[in-house]
Amino acid sequence: MIEARDYQIAKAEELWDILKAKGYVYLAGKPRSGKTLTAILTAEKSTKINSVLVLTKKNAIDGWLMFTKGRKHKYHVTNYEQVGSIDGARYNLKLKPSDYQLVIIDESHSLGAIPKPSGRIKLIRRLCWEMPHIHLSGTAIVESPCSIFPQMTISKYNPFPYKNFYDFHRVYGQPYFVKVHGKDMAQYDRAKPELLAKINEFTVYMTQEDAGIDKSLQAEDKLHYVELLPETKKLYNHLQEHQVLKLEKGLIIADTTMKLRTSLHMLESGIAKIEDEYIELGNTEKIDYIKNTFGDSDTLGIMCHFVGERILLEKHFRKAKIYSSNAHSEGVDLSHLSSFVILSSDYSGAKFIQRRERIININGSNTLLVHHILVKKAISEQVYKRVSKKQDFNNETYERSKLS
Repeated sequence: MIEARDYQIAKAEELWDILKAKGYVYLAGKPRSGKTLTAILTAEKSTKINSVLVLTKKNAIDGWLMFTKGRKHKYHVTNYEQVGSIDGARYNLKLKPSDYQLVIIDESHSLGAIPKPSGRIKLIRRLCWEMPHIHLSGTAIVESPCSIFPQMTISKYNPFPYKNFYDFHRVYGQPYFVKVHGKDMAQYDRAKPELLAKINEFTVYMTQEDAGIDKSLQAEDKLHYVELLPETKKLYNHLQEHQVLKLEKGLIIADTTMKLRTSLHMLESGIAKIEDEYIELGNTEKIDYIKNTFGDSDTLGIMCHFVGERILLEKHFRKAKIYSSNAHSEGVDLSHLSSFVILSSDYSGAKFIQRRERIININGSNTLLVHHILVKKAISEQVYKRVSKKQDFNNETYERSKLS
């Protein structure tokens, strides 16, 4: 059984005091600060609980099983997708609410969609309504304090007794509007200071410094700019201007801004998706740069956002480990890597923080550098500039910059 450190024991005491009093508690711990074991120690303090449900990301299940082994309570660790499904107005739960007395919600920020609740939130609420709950996240409210409301509505112990998000926002939000295609669109991400004060009432904070990771051991970004060949720039500019690109194997049709962004992003790496097939475009500037700079070894890790990129990377690298910038941004330990390269990333500011912290471990890391492969003015640079500020990249922030 993995032994706890003194700071984890102390934080578990704080969490338990809040959980006993309120029926809910939030552990906002920085990535790699030891949240998993701290949450388990909190649950273990109860003499009335026998069975604990842990909902986490699929890639994090093995880590949870390692920490729960040999503990006093029975722990059922599963991923969000195993909760069930919704068919119209019918909820098809795969798990029985009566089987558990407490739920631990790992990566709780993934439930923070606003303003309307996702299907996942509705299912977890149906399953966990009667249970007290412990929430964990390294990026609890990074995109907006208002995202706390959907995270906490899964239980009857919810600290915000409002019928829906809009009622909540009328109390704690600061409404404003932005112009989108000439229309005023309501925005719900700004909050009054009173909300942060309320959140602090049920939140325990844990830092990397608490875990012994001082500021000299923080992840550091290193930007690598790759020059695309003139032929690649021509393809990029043509697709961006006309939103259609004719290839030997078919047409890339980007008839929406989202499709255009996605197609341009993949084109940078030399891949295209035509209907259900991934087509190699022949340009390998980014791939070649990674090979020439980092080589190919089993201690090299490369993250990418698109399936087609993963297919392409696996053809060019025999030894390097290929990861998803989305699926592997949470719950995995990559501290064994000697080089950590991000070919492309998703568009979430929260995931950016989680992703780069995968190489940090309280027991030591082989590298603290996160290498980003970018192209000047292209989608890759635009995404990095946005998400590195903890903001999402979307249709409104995309700029149609011509490559020269």
